[in-house]
Amino acid sequence: MIIFHRVGGKLAKLLTASALCLSFGMTQAAEMWRAYTYNAVATVTAVKGLNAMFEDIKKQTGGQLSVRLNLGGTLPITATNITQAVADNVVQLGDDAFFVGSAPVGAVVRLPLMIRSMQEFEKAWDIEAPYLRADYAKKDVLILGRYIFPYNVLWSRKKLTSLADVSGQKIRVIAPEQADFIRMLGGIPVTLGTAEVAAAIDRGVIDGAITASSGYGYVWRDLLKYSYRLNISFIDSLVLVNQGAWDKLPADTRTKVQKVVDDHTQRITKAMAAEEDEMTRKLAVEGMVVTEPTAADIAIAEGKMAPYWKSWANGRSATTQEAMQKIHSAIGR
Repeated sequence: MIIFHRVGGKLAKLLTASALCLSFGMTQAAEMWRAYTYNAVATVTAVKGLNAMFEDIKKQTGGQLSVRLNLGGTLPITATNITQAVADNVVQLGDDAFFVGSAPVGAVVRLPLMIRSMQEFEKAWDIEAPYLRADYAKKDVLILGRYIFPYNVLWSRKKLTSLADVSGQKIRVIAPEQADFIRMLGGIPVTLGTAEVAAAIDRGVIDGAITASSGYGYVWRDLLKYSYRLNISFIDSLVLVNQGAWDKLPADTRTKVQKVVDDHTQRITKAMAAEEDEMTRKLAVEGMVVTEPTAADIAIAEGKMAPYWKSWANGRSATTQEAMQKIHSAIGR
């Protein structure tokens, strides 16, 4: 038998406050975010790394925050609209490598053939980052972190062992700058989300793509026959969060989540870099025609792109031009 007594005064207020605190704590414990990635295959290193990151977030926050990852193509969100989906809180967290349409300043570090090493990329990204973060802040989106793919190269089901072989081929690109590069070589750029590429190659809609071995070169190996190892650019993928959803988390939870994201994005970058050469060698053993570009081809490609690097910022925002100038000075070209 339970006996209820009327409680008044200070004790009643204390009990009410305690109940509210308990209710708030339970609400926080049940917080669930939906995440979306352009990546369409669960077995690629990036997705495995993201899932490990989300598991760690749940662990480190004591269950206050759980994040469920949706693969590319499983939600009605195109690869180029991930930033907008995060801004609109359709998903609270996004993994976005197709963001330059939403934040053009992010293309500065991706200009074809301009950045030649991961060290240069890191230096350039650090210069670009404040401009990129400010751009996203206007959209009520926060950049929690980013991971970087190894250098992206050309792949095709048709003969592709020299720069000249690009002419006439339909190559999938993920950004306008890559599209400009393909056009300069006489190719036909086609923009597709990652989830659409395999079927497009299989049906002959496209002949090939720009990606890394540890990106999707290895995943699409049964559809492709040639890998031309010209370092076109490194590609960064941003981990984005809706600002409103982020602000609702307790301060200590945000601190824990940020640390987990920092740790795991670095791990993803390192893991993909470590496996790039191994995967490429394995592809060659399995029959992929892997070709290193000649010095002459590299010189031709850079010769075509050098004027583009200088003219690219024309007509863009003052902040983009400023970032471009700083990066040019930092990397010496």
